[in-house]
Amino acid sequence: MKNKLLLTTALAGSLVAGSALAQTSITGSLVASYKSVNGKNGTASNRSFGKESQLNVANKGKLNIGGLSYAAGFSLEFDGNDGIYSYTPTGANGQATIVVSAYTTTSATASATAASFTGSARQTGTSGWHLENNYIDIISESTGTTFTFSSDHIQNARGGMANIVGLHAEDFTGGVNKTTTSLSIDYAGTTVAESFGFGIVQDIGKLGKVSYLYVPNHAVGAISSTKDSALASGGVVTEDGDGVLGGDDKPAAQEYGFIGDLGIKGLTVKAFKVEEGLIQGNVTKTKGTNLGVKYNYDIFTVAVAQMKQTTGAATTAATLDTKQMEYGLGLAVNKDLSVGLYMNKAKKDGSAADEKTQSVAVGYSLGPVALSAQYGKVDNMGGLADKDANVYYMSLTTAF
Repeated sequence: MKNKLLLTTALAGSLVAGSALAQTSITGSLVASYKSVNGKNGTASNRSFGKESQLNVANKGKLNIGGLSYAAGFSLEFDGNDGIYSYTPTGANGQATIVVSAYTTTSATASATAASFTGSARQTGTSGWHLENNYIDIISESTGTTFTFSSDHIQNARGGMANIVGLHAEDFTGGVNKTTTSLSIDYAGTTVAESFGFGIVQDIGKLGKVSYLYVPNHAVGAISSTKDSALASGGVVTEDGDGVLGGDDKPAAQEYGFIGDLGIKGLTVKAFKVEEGLIQGNVTKTKGTNLGVKYNYDIFTVAVAQMKQTTGAATTAATLDTKQMEYGLGLAVNKDLSVGLYMNKAKKDGSAADEKTQSVAVGYSLGPVALSAQYGKVDNMGGLADKDANVYYMSLTTAF
């Protein structure tokens, strides 16, 4: 125990001493938004404000071996709701019930009776926060190689490329028909990069970067078993850093891809493939691809992207395929004003109709604050025929 204590103390001391050579930064962002949905054909109408705030803590510096560098950090994101935890009373009508046992004895027997009373309890917060973008990177600048131990950090398949100005369809359609279950895809297949894993990013000359991420415990995916329902999300099943093992029904997953300009000024190419291992009880795997091209010339930007995904069903060989095509056009009117046109079409096996989203968006820079407004229509939300709506969205964004 003494030796372990000395070793731990010495290691902690070396980390503190080394921090003087590092650079630490704290940044953040804040978004305030408003969305209005005008439903048609009996589709519900609604409107609401939204908000999102985020704090980022980052550190970088030099290692004392091999000329290597490192970068590390995490982010705290607060979405919509206030507070960072919640308490739900177990009693009826939001009341907490406390039971006190009272014992009475006689010469012959001993019996117990229960006395109880009910008191009011109120919610002390709502769960709207996320710990994300956790990473420790080891970087070789001479070879252009980065090894990362992270979640929600490495370049990945999330997001399309055609929403040059304004929201992607998956976000823009949220709330239509009182749901967020649209056919449009934000992450093809499964969100591999949001689970904790090991990855490598390699520079390919001036062409771009290729990457590979392996996740041993992909907790974001569907669970077909109830063996260990208490496992934490994000592929992390420990609370104190000692790697406590979880259940056996979480599959491994992998993702690999490329982002770069291929040496052509103004060009951006994105190509990714993701695959989740076989979930216990399933006979099919979840997989997806994301392919996109964007090109900027002078004041014009054009983009086209395609996402495909295959999701397996438990205990059956049947699969559900979703395919999405999106197109975008952007115009930079001046250094402050931009306008974008966007179209998205998504279809899924078994759906009654294809979901279609069309919108026009305007972005204007006010210096430290950006204003964005987007108006469009959604047809067949969630693949349901005639579940249509007109949507208006606007936001103010700032960073610090």
